[in-house]
Amino acid sequence: MPAEQDTPTEEHRTPWSRRPLTWVALGAVVLAIVGVTVGLGVREATADPSTGMLRIAHLSPVTPSVDMYVAGPDVPETLVAPGVGYRGTSPYLTEPAGTYTLSARPAGAAADSPPAVRVSVEVPAGTAQTAAFVDSTTSGAPELQVLDDQTAPAPAGSAQVRVVQGANGVGALDIELTGGPPLAQDLFYGSTTPYVTVPAREWEVDVRSRLGSTNETTVTLPDTGVTTLFVGREPDGQLIVEAVPDAATVAGVPGPGTEPTTPPATPTPRPTPDPETPLPTPPRVPPVPRGGTEAGLGGLATPTVLGTVGDWFSGLFSDSDEAPPAPRMPLAAALAAPEGLRPTGMQIPSIGLAALDLTDLRIDYRGALQVPTDFGEVGWYTASAVPGDPGPAVFAGHVDTRRGPAVFAQLDRLRPGDLVEVPRSDGETARFAVDSVEYFPKDTLPSDRIYGPATTPQLRLLTCGGPFDEGTLSYQDNVVVFATAR
Repeated sequence: MPAEQDTPTEEHRTPWSRRPLTWVALGAVVLAIVGVTVGLGVREATADPSTGMLRIAHLSPVTPSVDMYVAGPDVPETLVAPGVGYRGTSPYLTEPAGTYTLSARPAGAAADSPPAVRVSVEVPAGTAQTAAFVDSTTSGAPELQVLDDQTAPAPAGSAQVRVVQGANGVGALDIELTGGPPLAQDLFYGSTTPYVTVPAREWEVDVRSRLGSTNETTVTLPDTGVTTLFVGREPDGQLIVEAVPDAATVAGVPGPGTEPTTPPATPTPRPTPDPETPLPTPPRVPPVPRGGTEAGLGGLATPTVLGTVGDWFSGLFSDSDEAPPAPRMPLAAALAAPEGLRPTGMQIPSIGLAALDLTDLRIDYRGALQVPTDFGEVGWYTASAVPGDPGPAVFAGHVDTRRGPAVFAQLDRLRPGDLVEVPRSDGETARFAVDSVEYFPKDTLPSDRIYGPATTPQLRLLTCGGPFDEGTLSYQDNVVVFATAR
């Protein structure tokens, strides 16, 4: 972690620190835990409803420390958070509503060097957000993802808490409050949970990875407080849980090194969201079925092994002057499709597939993904994304029956670049290009790649394949097609 830096004198303050802005303190104990100090002049914090709040969190364990720069309306690009290392969280920046550009450079790099990551973030009035530096689960490249922070306090006698999974490489996590509600199941890296309301008191947080890592941490969730539990890891994979107060808790708290001379007559108002500027819906992360899918009966499939082929990330920054919008961090909850929006069919011209109707699939009593009862139908996992929306849209279909081929009989003949079209109930058509066709034993299906979070539209097609077991009358493998929006 970077060493603490002295607050600069007036002569050395950056142009950013001369503007009418404030950093809202997270508290000395939090700064001591995460090891981040912001080298800016700090005034008493405000929570003016005409402003928005934004902070930075570094959640990429394989990425070195970064210098974070911000540019906004009438403000040149300025260093605001130097040397932010993994598991570091900056205080909140409070600024007038508007569009801001965030740039990340390796710590100590020249201010005019190409940024590793550069995105734009809309900061609506009365909102609070965290811009989290993570490794993209689809490209593997570092990116900034935005998640929305609670701006209203919890009810009296209670607290609100959520979890952000920042521990890459440890597998999906199950997290619960001992004696209380579960906070997450199968929480993948790079995703967050909704807030839950619990009694305000000291809690033991139990974290368990499907790969064997565990952690038990005691945290205090204060009365009316709102807290994010950031889960990180040590280089050896040991899990770490850090409790960081959110905007609803820290708004109105003086910044470090400032002491109000007289107590305020009334409590400082917390930000009130502007109803005219609704925030985007975060991508959905579907609940994860157990095991593979049983989508074949007759032993007619012939394996076609293809290596993983993808349009991999070729650099860390874009040559475009326009900063792309920061994607929303996926939310680990089965969100309802807007107004019943759903896929209505599927066409794959290269293999002659034309499904004119789809059936709905859910998780069955065994915890496994259902398969269509009609061997000629394609099924859509309704807890996954609507095709064309951010997130993985998951479909399954049979490869064969005991009498002959079924709807996905030719799935293993797809090649990288082949087109998949999925019409939707709103009249739009989502189009995808195949990245790869891969075989996996059913008991080692890579659930993180199939169901894990994605900030862009993704498509997954599942069927059976590989050797046929005459004893169980079942295929040993699943065939999975990975595709991305075209």
